[in-house]
Amino acid sequence: MSVSGLTVSPEMVRVNGAYDSDCARAVWDFIRRQSSEGKTVQVTVREVTYSPAEVGNLVGLSRSTVQRCIDDGTIKAHRRGSRWRVSEAEVDRYRLALADEMAELVADDLDL
Repeated sequence: MSVSGLTVSPEMVRVNGAYDSDCARAVWDFIRRQSSEGKTVQVTVREVTYSPAEVGNLVGLSRSTVQRCIDDGTIKAHRRGSRWRVSEAEVDRYRLALADEMAELVADDLDL
């Protein structure tokens, strides 16, 4: 059994807030090509998630600080087995919240 694939990331799908027709065409061409070879195409969705340590590396915090933020609800996370996982969207949301907080602190220091 051979497996071939096409991976489509969110960045590929949206261009300037609109759906990218080139991406849709690539997906359709892939499906048509596989079907013409007698293959079945299976579409799956995979959510990108990160461990607390990975989140810390991405936002510049320690793993233990990220874990405290998960515990107090500042960062939304879910358990997968005995491990915490944070979605990519939540990491982006938290990163923007940190940037906003830092901007406010700097503005306060500069008396803007």
